[in-house]
Amino acid sequence: MSKIKIISWNINGIRTRAKNKEIDPIYTENPDVILFQETKAKYEQLDSNLKDIEDYTTYFSQGETTRAGGIATFSKLKPKVVKRFFDLPDKSLKMRLLNFNFDNFKLIHIYAPSGSGSKKNKEIKLEFYKKLLDFAEKSANDNVIIAGDFNIAHTEKDVSDPEKASKAANFSNEEREVIDKLEKLGYVDSFRSLNPDEIQFSAWKSQKTKGSGEGSRLDYFFVSKNLKDSIIDSKILADIDGSKHAPIELVMDIK
Repeated sequence: MSKIKIISWNINGIRTRAKNKEIDPIYTENPDVILFQETKAKYEQLDSNLKDIEDYTTYFSQGETTRAGGIATFSKLKPKVVKRFFDLPDKSLKMRLLNFNFDNFKLIHIYAPSGSGSKKNKEIKLEFYKKLLDFAEKSANDNVIIAGDFNIAHTEKDVSDPEKASKAANFSNEEREVIDKLEKLGYVDSFRSLNPDEIQFSAWKSQKTKGSGEGSRLDYFFVSKNLKDSIIDSKILADIDGSKHAPIELVMDIK
């Protein structure tokens, strides 16, 4: 294997994006792997054009309802193993995780809980991340990519208004410390590694606030230390509209 391209996007309703042809620019990019979060659909609700995509094999983990949650992965690469958990079966992760073991690397596709609305929701989010960090520590010496909607803005460079953001979900000290811990394990934020001072966002409250520049960076590709020198490009595809998130792209040369 050599150069691979992965695109991740919180799509906010896969059927709507497909109906409006807003997915088409993703196909035009011709990635090897596509990661969609917040699909809001059961598999049986999908049209054939989302189940049988030329050159791709599709993997779904539906949410608890068709109003929220769910992830999907479309891959040209053939995985050796696919799981809906980290190490041991865990029902709480069913709609939040797809774990792929390819020949040369592992890909962990996540859609983290938002943690908003109540103390309980925040506890659920932090418990999700505890399990992720446990896995990340065990796998720190492997070739690992962790990708998706993290629902955390890491630093003040990743939010348009740090003071305002600190009073809401996604930018509390406890949440930001999750990414601190991931980095201490040797994992690298691919976008930030190439763009140390860039102020660019991947998520907005609405398309209107996207236009005004009021946003945050909640979507990431983290790579383990063994892969940091394999990063070729990592960027936000802000020109692709449809969702309240922008797609993100990672290009790597994995030997």
